Amino acid sequence: MSSEYAKQLGAKLRAIRTQQGLSLHGVEEKSQGRWKAVVVGSYERGDRAVTVQRLAELADFYGVPVQELLPGTSPAGAAEPPPKLVLDLERAGPCAGREGGPAP
Repeated sequence: MSSEYAKQLGAKLRAIRTQQGLSLHGVEEKSQGRWKAVVVGSYERGDRAVTVQRLAELADFYGVPVQELLPGTSPAGAAEPPPKLVLDLERAGPCAGREGGPAP
């Protein structure tokens, strides 16, 4: 894993953790010691490589899909919903063609 990729992955991990209002020690407490604060911190800094298995377990602990932790994807909660499309049918006027039926 490249150093830059590890740092980007770590930034995603930190963003998820802080969005959930957890400190590193809070993660250790909530996980009942399964996730040590020093280990999670080293993942977040990109100092330590995380295996796919451990990443999946950490994603499960945080309650997010693994894809959300991977660099190059939207950060958690940052994805904006698509804009709503509003059609003003009165302004559009009558349809050319068949009356009252679906558009061809």
